Amino acid sequence: MDDEVIDPRADLMYGIAELKKARSGYDKAALYYDGQVPEVFTNARLRRALKAHDIDFDLNFAKTPVNAITNKLKIASVTSPDDATNTLISKIWQDNQLNIELPDLFRRAGEYGDAYLMVLPVEDDTGNVVRVEMFYNSPQTVRVLYDEENPRRKKMTVKRWCDGPYLRAEVHIDGLTERWTTEKGSSGDKPNDWHPWPADPEDPDSWRIENDWGEQPCFHFRNDRPYGTPEHYGAYGPQNAITKLQATHMGTVDYQGAPQRYALTETATTDTSDLEPGDWDDGDWPLDEKGLGPSDAGEDSSLKAGPGEMWLLRGYKSVGQFEAANPQVFLDPIMFNVRAMAQITETPLRMFDPQSSQRSGESYREEDAPFNDKVENRQTSYGAALHEAFVFALRRLGIEDPVVNVDWVPARSVSSAEGWQTVKAKIEAGVPRRQALMEAGYRAEQVDAWLSGTDDAELQRRVDVLASLADSAQKLGSAQALGVINSEQVAALLTGAIDDVQALAEAQEEG
Repeated sequence: MDDEVIDPRADLMYGIAELKKARSGYDKAALYYDGQVPEVFTNARLRRALKAHDIDFDLNFAKTPVNAITNKLKIASVTSPDDATNTLISKIWQDNQLNIELPDLFRRAGEYGDAYLMVLPVEDDTGNVVRVEMFYNSPQTVRVLYDEENPRRKKMTVKRWCDGPYLRAEVHIDGLTERWTTEKGSSGDKPNDWHPWPADPEDPDSWRIENDWGEQPCFHFRNDRPYGTPEHYGAYGPQNAITKLQATHMGTVDYQGAPQRYALTETATTDTSDLEPGDWDDGDWPLDEKGLGPSDAGEDSSLKAGPGEMWLLRGYKSVGQFEAANPQVFLDPIMFNVRAMAQITETPLRMFDPQSSQRSGESYREEDAPFNDKVENRQTSYGAALHEAFVFALRRLGIEDPVVNVDWVPARSVSSAEGWQTVKAKIEAGVPRRQALMEAGYRAEQVDAWLSGTDDAELQRRVDVLASLADSAQKLGSAQALGVINSEQVAALLTGAIDDVQALAEAQEEG
């Protein structure tokens, strides 16, 4: 029996099919983040009017859960205990402007649930790797497919993009990269639409590039496995309701500024000449002599407001106006949906509404607990992917077994009087000082540096000073609220106290 012929495009077409299947979800996530989702059941006349004038009144709250997470994801450092490795890490960081690239990567990972970091070695003419390029790729154009038997192992990575009139694609498998292209204007829907795309025009076999990397150069940042969920996915429903309520509310504003009126005539009476039925005619609003509008198109009304004026209404029994819709009918449900969005996405309400009421620090910490747990989960997940990316990059630069540490700015830290009093109480109850400080939100390396060369008595003194300082700040804030002291005096007192404490600490460290 002859060996079965395997189509070399099989992996390519399978990857493209999976990419297209996931694309609609990512496109929808982008629309909600950008606030481009239209109102669902709006009045057809109002919808046409808004579209004709390119007007919208969108209140885009759906992006808040994404931005709230992203703003808390800050890399403190990427380091290694080896000096040579540290030097290469700094070079990679600077060459790729990762202080700009990584925040955008984290935001996109929150927006789509998935984001990819490509890590590609750059060789000189002799084949030596001289640097490594790191850059973000959208899940709309890239997808990593995982092994069904071992979901933690990458089966393949497919990347498909437009290059002018052509479609390009790459398939990455362990140890191999395949390059594909279509003819000009082709849709790329059929296997025969795709042809090998040589990297070197003079070498027709260079469409297949073998390497000794042992892994694929694409690293998956995700908030779930195997694929993530947009951070604002739970906000889609409330945002639809908010968009509808806001559009409908704006449709009633004209009636609040210029109420619709009515007049009831006497039976068998048609003489209503003293009252023009409307301020404007049914046609287009005309422009005045200066080219401005709207202006009155009818005859001057005999009903003039002013001292001594008398209104004579012949033929009318009574007049009145229809009451416009109460704005609270729309505003109250909007705020309900904002609160629902905060609850569903585990995002503190004050991140949607900064004008929230004053509460204690402990109350805020309780509200923030689920949100901070989510941030720390993202730090763990994204940190693992970033660690893999740096290890891959350093190996390409000649470090055989690099050790890399990725540290984040803590999602939570103690800064209030109650918080430091709690730290103090824990230490007094026997909790190890290192553990108590780490539970307060400080990184392990920070705590180790503080504890290095510091005896227990000195550490206890510092904790007491911080607790007292925080307590004083809180009391001064209360005094300011009562009008006993102004903000400038509070700032001057606290600045002086902090300077004195810092000077004392420096003097003690100097001997």
